[in-house]
Amino acid sequence: MKTMTFRQIAGSALCIALLSGCEVTNPGPVQDEFLAEPASQQGLVNGAIRRMNELIGNGSYTLALVSREIFPGGQTGASGHDVVVQGGEILEGSFGGYFNDAMQARFIAETAIKRFTEVGAPDDKMYQAHLWAAYAYRYLGDWWCDAVIGSTDPAETEPGSFEAGTDGYYNRAVDNFTAALALAATDAERYAVRAGRAQAYVGLGQWANAATDAAAVPDDFAFRMNFDDTEQATYNQLYWATATTPYIAYTMENTFFKTHYDNTGDPRAKWEIDPDFPLANASLSGYGPVPFKNQTKYTDRNDDMNMAKGWEMRLIQAEAILQQGQPFAGAMTLINRVHTRIVSDLTGNPLTALTAANAGEAWTHLKRERYLELFLEGKRATDELRWRTDGSGGTIDTPDWSGFSNIFVPINQRDLCFDIPTAERDANPNVPTIDGNTAASQHGKSKRSSGCSR
Repeated sequence: MKTMTFRQIAGSALCIALLSGCEVTNPGPVQDEFLAEPASQQGLVNGAIRRMNELIGNGSYTLALVSREIFPGGQTGASGHDVVVQGGEILEGSFGGYFNDAMQARFIAETAIKRFTEVGAPDDKMYQAHLWAAYAYRYLGDWWCDAVIGSTDPAETEPGSFEAGTDGYYNRAVDNFTAALALAATDAERYAVRAGRAQAYVGLGQWANAATDAAAVPDDFAFRMNFDDTEQATYNQLYWATATTPYIAYTMENTFFKTHYDNTGDPRAKWEIDPDFPLANASLSGYGPVPFKNQTKYTDRNDDMNMAKGWEMRLIQAEAILQQGQPFAGAMTLINRVHTRIVSDLTGNPLTALTAANAGEAWTHLKRERYLELFLEGKRATDELRWRTDGSGGTIDTPDWSGFSNIFVPINQRDLCFDIPTAERDANPNVPTIDGNTAASQHGKSKRSSGCSR
């Protein structure tokens, strides 16, 4: 498999002393002009990567709960979630830490672009700066309901502007991916750009462009976020939350994946029982003790997470066909290219090819295959929100848990994106307050009350 992973330097975003070989006992603030020095350039890029590491590790876990990829074990303390989130709601103004990580990632990367441009930094550093700015904006577009667009000039002190919806994020992602593509020196670098830009085009609903970029990425390519056990903040949090040391915060019990694996042996949905830990750590409100059945996709604190990959690109191509109303047979060919490569743990044979009699059935297969292929990669909430908004055909396999406990909201009322945090609303006069009555604020409220969440 062709993979591409940048390894971040743990600790401070500006690891200048480490990179230059100097020993500094008590460093003070670093002047901006020194950020562009050759010894500092990789440290500045690494700062953006570090912020992305924390964002992706934690945000993917939270969104896995609201998209019902995993079933909560009831834990509300360390490595757990509030009962409201377990039930499928994201409170207005919450998860400010995630927002800060995303905004710091794009700001550090954009600062790098500005400083590197001023000194004529090497293309490889400019490539990395644009690439990480692009992925930061792509995640902001995928994961937040609305946009706050800040200045790219680090000397600018004006507050960011508010934009209802997330096109502003995706457009900036596309711009940075395009700049990175012009600087890419290897096939792997080009694939990382084309795959990310395809994802951003999906967010914009530009399906022809998405399909073109996706087609340029080979099946076996993967661009991954590196997690490591340097410190807990950089662990793979989805693994750590059920590592039994001591956390058992969620389970595969009651999920689509548990039943799907039982019926098909599809290893993408594999789960296992730990005889030493039959139950999750806590008791779920309104449900009681929760049987512990653990996912097997991530089995170590160091396990990396796909940010973009070739098999996802085949499914983007398939969805582009369906979204544009083209003959669904072409979509099914691509879906089966993903599906039939999988060998069943039950039979030892490839999964049987899927068939569709109409576009609606093709949509159902597409949605299921994305569920399986992108399991625990932070994509499902974004997918469901897109399909809920565009009214696409077929059905989804999201389970209805309303009969288990009254904490679970109905499927079509789950929040599928993060709100602009309260601290940003309070500090930025351009962003409506939660209880405000401006048109923009009412936009946000009406979306939530209708279940669209964006």
